[in-house]
Amino acid sequence: MTEAAGATPLGRRILVIGEVNTGKTTQCRRWLEELCHQGLGQRIALIDMAPTIPPDLAKARGLRGVGGELRPPPDSGVLDLRAHLVPPRLSSSSDAEALDKATRNAGIIDALIAALRPERDILFINDVTLFLQTRCAASLIDAADFKRRTTLIVNGYRGERLGGGELTRHETAEMAELVRTFAATGEILHLTQRYDTQH
Repeated sequence: MTEAAGATPLGRRILVIGEVNTGKTTQCRRWLEELCHQGLGQRIALIDMAPTIPPDLAKARGLRGVGGELRPPPDSGVLDLRAHLVPPRLSSSSDAEALDKATRNAGIIDALIAALRPERDILFINDVTLFLQTRCAASLIDAADFKRRTTLIVNGYRGERLGGGELTRHETAEMAELVRTFAATGEILHLTQRYDTQH
């Protein structure tokens, strides 16, 4: 990991990106636990957009460990917003099927974002990629009121292992826009080393 990964996240705006299995969610979990241990749970909101991926499906696609959930420590007071989401690319046999699933996911995520509270000035978003498959980065920035958050930790997939198609093209373009936003107003942590070879 980098020095940025080890430093406290409080007061920072960080986008964590990388291929599958590079430890994006694990890094965010460390930061979330650190802030909760400081007694800041009542200020934190977490939107977990990670899809539910059956282990046999991940194994069949050679993607063991993909799509990790981010959960706060028990009784931490974190506003934990999550729902059942499906992995469009991994579970579809056509671009049309994947797009339909991604569109349904985005509608569910819209409802999660709508449940945010303004007093929660620390925001974590796990696996923003699912939202960006059919929505735009600008709408996320506006709907989740990024400007209001004093601390903002977002992670998402940026790589090649999950394949191509129209869904991927849209997601890649919108992730690039999110990267530009964080480069201008925060920081980027790009993880490149496979997490399962680091330990």
